[in-house]
Amino acid sequence: MNQVNIQICIKEIISSFLNKIKKVDHKNNEIYIHLRDIDDMPVICNHVYTSLNTKLATIICTDEQKNDNDFVIRYVFEKLNADIFIFIIASLKKSKYFPSIVSQIPAAASYEREIKDMFGLVPVGNPDLRPLVLHEHWPNDIFPLRKEFDLKTKVARQEQEYPFLRVDGDGICEISVGPVHAGIIEPGHFRFSVLGENIINLETRLFYAHKGIEKLAESMKLDEVLLLSERISGDESVANSTAYCQAIEKISQVYIPNKAKKTRTIFGELERVYNHIGTLGGISTDAGFAFGAARLNILKERMMQLNESLSGSRILFGVNRIGGVKYDISDKNKKLILEQIEEVSSDFEKIIVFLRSKSSFMDRLKGTGIIPKKIAHDLGIVGVAARCVGIDVDTRHDHPYANYTVHNSRTPQQIMQDQIEMEKRSGDALARFEVRVKEVHDSFKIVRESLDLDDDDGLFTEVPKEITPYSYALGYAESHRGQTLHWIMMGEKNSIFRYKIRTASFCNWKIIEHAVLNDIVPDFPLVNKSLDLSYSGNDL
Repeated sequence: MNQVNIQICIKEIISSFLNKIKKVDHKNNEIYIHLRDIDDMPVICNHVYTSLNTKLATIICTDEQKNDNDFVIRYVFEKLNADIFIFIIASLKKSKYFPSIVSQIPAAASYEREIKDMFGLVPVGNPDLRPLVLHEHWPNDIFPLRKEFDLKTKVARQEQEYPFLRVDGDGICEISVGPVHAGIIEPGHFRFSVLGENIINLETRLFYAHKGIEKLAESMKLDEVLLLSERISGDESVANSTAYCQAIEKISQVYIPNKAKKTRTIFGELERVYNHIGTLGGISTDAGFAFGAARLNILKERMMQLNESLSGSRILFGVNRIGGVKYDISDKNKKLILEQIEEVSSDFEKIIVFLRSKSSFMDRLKGTGIIPKKIAHDLGIVGVAARCVGIDVDTRHDHPYANYTVHNSRTPQQIMQDQIEMEKRSGDALARFEVRVKEVHDSFKIVRESLDLDDDDGLFTEVPKEITPYSYALGYAESHRGQTLHWIMMGEKNSIFRYKIRTASFCNWKIIEHAVLNDIVPDFPLVNKSLDLSYSGNDL
């Protein structure tokens, strides 16, 4: 059925833009539309976005000058009603300018600014060309993701001021928070414009902890990059390493044993559970309800101890390997998993019932940090932040991977009921609380269903010693924050030529600037925690 959908998409695009298209091909669930001229990019992207029911998933820039392709930009669109990704591809042809698509697709704004910083290519028509990734102390003429940039280069510090947006008017004050915070968290700067206590504007400034992961990967072996992918954001180690491995596996056409698929699913859901429980505890803390936070943090600790018993790591480092997984879940560990999730599930339900009975707690969440549905759609928000406003996106269902095909067989009645429940969601902190509660229960169910590990086809398949240079594919997974995408283009001798990562946090950080509007300053920590955004996951 999916191949039929792919052919329908290809036919529709070709019939609309035949003279503007140089080549069309497809592989797996990816369609590649190669354009003759990058100036045609905006109209074709807008057509794919509006007429084919898609969302912008990511924008990928590559420096392919050594292959005589100059700089190449790939706009990746995700079809919302089929397991399809559409790549619109064009070369800049020796130019340093490319047309912006922001006026039609607002979600492109951050991607275009990122390309300007990292490659020195200018998106003409983007209204905000301020630095995004590279801060004001970075020189204006050095671009880290160009192939000419040596990883060992020591860059001289440059003195400049970042031009924050200013809101003027009688009684308006500005409050600066961070980038250094009073706690063991990473740096991020928040600049509030307030009238009294009411927030009328918020501007975020991130990337203080940029790690250069995409550049580092180009100098590392495939197994070393796997370790790097786990460290993008430590609490998403399974999701990110799954997406990375999947990209390599798709490129090399490696068969993944069924047992490995089920094991990935189990560890992916255990990762989701301990994080969701921890976030619910954080919400309780920021709502001023210490008892609820203490009880939930005990359950999070029990889940992390289970993780350590199964993998040797409390945050599940080392679970995945390219071609499968490293750990075999023995009969003894199956029993341990079932016992632990039964106890934690029971205690979790009691705590949630208790929290729901406290009107002061529920009132604190209700109506706080409301996300407008249209803005969430326009900005391409993913994960809980999208589902809390009734946008039904979940990579496990939309693009099944690992063993999730088993859990994708919802009946028409279940789909209808899910849609009805989705439409009732209001987009506030309480909705995000309830979505996480439901997902914890769902994760326990998926783990139980996946523990049938009697397949005898092994835990992994070896990857070929020589993968075709300059072949590429997209890997993906649904972390507890939402969809993470890992696109890889192979280089020569099994090296990585380009590694492009787009985490859920990169998509979702921008929504907090809208969620806090008309709230008061003391609401900010609660709104922030309810969105569960990652600094490290953003600051690649």
